[in-house]
Amino acid sequence: MTLNNHVIPFQLGKNRVRGNIVRLQKVVSEIIKRHEYPTNVESLFADTLTITACLGSRMKHNGVFTIQAKGTGDVNTLFSDITSEGFLRGYVGLSPDFVNSKSNLNSLMGKGHISFTLDQGKYTKRYQGIVPLDETSITKSTELYFNNSEQLETKFVTFNYYDIEKSNRKNLFPAGLIMLQKMPNKNKFDEEINEEVWQNALNFLSTLSKKEFLSTNFTSEKILYRLFNELEIAVYEKIIIKDQCRCSEEKIKLAIQNLNRKELEEIADQNGNLKIVCEFCKTERLIPC
Repeated sequence: MTLNNHVIPFQLGKNRVRGNIVRLQKVVSEIIKRHEYPTNVESLFADTLTITACLGSRMKHNGVFTIQAKGTGDVNTLFSDITSEGFLRGYVGLSPDFVNSKSNLNSLMGKGHISFTLDQGKYTKRYQGIVPLDETSITKSTELYFNNSEQLETKFVTFNYYDIEKSNRKNLFPAGLIMLQKMPNKNKFDEEINEEVWQNALNFLSTLSKKEFLSTNFTSEKILYRLFNELEIAVYEKIIIKDQCRCSEEKIKLAIQNLNRKELEEIADQNGNLKIVCEFCKTERLIPC
């Protein structure tokens, strides 16, 4: 099971293009199952989780990578983060009377923004990039972030099975993606060959079908070699992703210390306990106040 929740970095054309393949099995299915969202929200959430795993796997130091979107629409919050240990979590905030059946990001979230935040502790500078909620998908929004903030041509292709009938999901990964990134030219002589490798990589990637990518009959390595074997592909070790929340009773007790006695009494039950439910993992705890 563990090996079926992974990110695999790779390079093409002697590091003229770099990329990741992400394929998540029970990590995504278990996170999403806890929340019981509508199907269109599950699909958006699945893509967000895989993008978070992809980008967070690049951390070089202990820390947390976060994607957070805030909007005025029926989906008001989209949140996912991952630690440098590979612990992935997330949730989606919906309006109380949610009935939206649309699938694109604009229609679900309305106006707002998406922030991409990398925090690797007190010894490194916290970095945050922000893009408006102008694109039709979280995938396109992430490409916009890279193209604008990091000035790197970047392509994401995401896949998930949440628009497929449950009876037809057997032997399929719930979600995953392939990311390609064109590396900067080292000198003017590299420009032509870098562009050639980049365009070839995009063309080869366009031949990948959803059914092929999600099939558990194909390993990630087999997919990569099928797509890019003509481009001098180098494949690196798997990075394992885990479904693990970071909530704890100690953190909750620390948080409620900021509430005054009257506020605590108003939200406590008749026995003087607070019922706290983690937004991420849905764990319920009774905390005496």
